[in-house]
Amino acid sequence: MRPWDAPSLLHRSSELRDDDTLQLLWRDPRARLLLVDAGSRFALDPFGSPTMGDLDQTIAFLGTVQGEPWFAQRVERVPGGETIRDASLTDTQYQLASAALAILNWGESAIFCDRCAGRLRRIRGGFAAVCTTCGREHFPRTDPAVIVAVLDPHDRLFLAHQGAWAAGRASILAGFVEAGESAENAVHREVAEEARLVVDSCRFIGSQPWPFPRSLMLAYVARTRSIGRVDEVELEWGGWYTRADVDAAQARGSLTLPGTGSVAGRILDAWRADTLPSPD
Repeated sequence: MRPWDAPSLLHRSSELRDDDTLQLLWRDPRARLLLVDAGSRFALDPFGSPTMGDLDQTIAFLGTVQGEPWFAQRVERVPGGETIRDASLTDTQYQLASAALAILNWGESAIFCDRCAGRLRRIRGGFAAVCTTCGREHFPRTDPAVIVAVLDPHDRLFLAHQGAWAAGRASILAGFVEAGESAENAVHREVAEEARLVVDSCRFIGSQPWPFPRSLMLAYVARTRSIGRVDEVELEWGGWYTRADVDAAQARGSLTLPGTGSVAGRILDAWRADTLPSPD
């Protein structure tokens, strides 16, 4: 797993996004196409296929990886496909799949201009659009959210379960940043709203795109002296866990944690290995 602050393995290649250059890249023998279906599934083996047919507006240009052009397209179904929630991906594959999901989701939702209701036409390989009526340019929207590993003075971790999740599944606390709010404001508010915990200190540790449909997860570790109690509205149950508690619950099959492909899973792995940065 690459460090939190490592450079991206996917080069967005903004200088290659004019129409003529994209056509040349599409015909490059090294070019690869990632097919993503309506359930956000893609094939893991092989990951990506050769480009075929014509390049049109349904196909997005993701960028290049070590000089190889990568494109993405939505299809009806990918047989035996996996999602980034459950697939075991390399860092490069995750970055490609995340970019593909984010840009394809945006392309399917941003159809009309929000100023004049004119039809939008995709430009720059799908990463922008222009209104065919008023000429206004549109760009993908990203929704910031915070995800917080809340620790008590004994280094126990607060885990909670949402009602919509499968039985036994739990994770750390998270929520969207509201309008006019800083990420740190959101950490304090979300933790208080969801679990009645007062944050004494917090520290930013990294971020991860999470394209369901367009979030950017801002990860924090925090400390509290509060006892805590879930709201029983968004969260059904929750409480404090030691590392031994987590091991025992997983061995019994009563606790399921996020996979290592998610930022939550990455934080949990660091906490269990005692390598999570201190919030103090």
